Amino acid sequence: PLAPPLCQRADPVAIFHLSVKTVSRSTGRSAVAAAAYRAGDTLTNERDGRQHDYANRTGVDGSFIIAPAGCEWAHNRSVLWNAAEQTEKRSNSVTAREYVLALPAELDAKDRADLARSFASAVVKRYGVAADVALHAPSAGGDDRNYHAHILTTTREVEPDGLGKKTRILDAAKTGGPEIESLRELWAMQCNEALERHQKPARIDHRSYERQGVDMMPSLHMGPTSTTIERRHQAEQERQGEPYTPRTFKAQENARRRRLNDQVRDMVRDLAVTVREVAAHAIEVRKKGVHRLLNALRVKGKQEAEERARRAEEARKLEEAHREVLRQQAIREARERAVHESKARLEEMTRNVQRLAPDARESFLAREYPSDPFSRALKAHSHPMGSTGLSAEEKAVRERLQVYQEQEKRQKAEVQRAPVRGRGRGRGGPSRSRSLDYDSGPDFGM
Repeated sequence: PLAPPLCQRADPVAIFHLSVKTVSRSTGRSAVAAAAYRAGDTLTNERDGRQHDYANRTGVDGSFIIAPAGCEWAHNRSVLWNAAEQTEKRSNSVTAREYVLALPAELDAKDRADLARSFASAVVKRYGVAADVALHAPSAGGDDRNYHAHILTTTREVEPDGLGKKTRILDAAKTGGPEIESLRELWAMQCNEALERHQKPARIDHRSYERQGVDMMPSLHMGPTSTTIERRHQAEQERQGEPYTPRTFKAQENARRRRLNDQVRDMVRDLAVTVREVAAHAIEVRKKGVHRLLNALRVKGKQEAEERARRAEEARKLEEAHREVLRQQAIREARERAVHESKARLEEMTRNVQRLAPDARESFLAREYPSDPFSRALKAHSHPMGSTGLSAEEKAVRERLQVYQEQEKRQKAEVQRAPVRGRGRGRGGPSRSRSLDYDSGPDFGM
């Protein structure tokens, strides 16, 4: 199943976003490097001796660390994250967890920082970890409302004398999803309380439009790649003096959905105008002094109102049917794209695993199809068909690999059984003609 959209809007301004990620050695990352980059600091990873210098990085509005009471040592960023790296011994250890929050642009810098501090404090109290908070400003050329915070937390409880036991509740399959949903709900509640406290009309909701019962199509999350492409494309069109038109599929789809939502709002607005006109006409009719004329006007007004209502109902039904056709078409197109991408991905995975040496294939499969629920959920999130598609792809790749390996074995056996061709053992020695026993491996038409 497709994951629900990460960004939801409760009004034209307020934006909700909360995502949870991990920093894992299996992807070549370290908690020290992540902390240095997000806070715009210079840190040295004592585990491998690498220095990570981001002191000249722009866009960082501020950073601070929150830790449990009595754990003053954890307020030193270098000590904290080097301890996180040195405590984990495995090559695929998760050394940090990251929460990415969209801060309300309706609040000022101090209020945004206080809001991020409140959420980080709740996470520290809830799990007993330390939180390294970095406040980021919108990037140049991007959405000027994109104030956000990166909260990097330890994966172990922080104690006065060091790091303690591992926090597993967010990693377990049964508890991870409900915990993240609870954190999303907490963040929405804290944002709405802050907006209300500062008398801002905007509100956010952590639920999807479908769960809210809102009859609107949500926009697709653009992501960094599509956003970068769109910015460059828009800048190029502005230099050429041409009007901006979306280039990527996601941007084009978001523009189409905005048009559909605008049509729905216009229709609702027109219906409201019609209702107001009918009400105003009825009030005017009541003011007539002559009873007969009043009754006649009342009848006429009722007939006109019924006709308008009938036409409005017909228009509503036609628009509803049209929207349903567009929605079904969008679903079909999305499904077809997902199936096409899944097939292409399956072929690519099959080629990649067949090209590897036999002893490297299983580690490749374990990396692409991890058994760990959290890592597998992250892999499934990037798969066109979600977790179901990832499982089906793994099964197909393994079946193809088994057939490929069996054919490899047969060809090796045939090479071993085949007699050596040539002139025999006479004075001439073996034939210098080209041997027919060369084997280039099984051929699947790749």
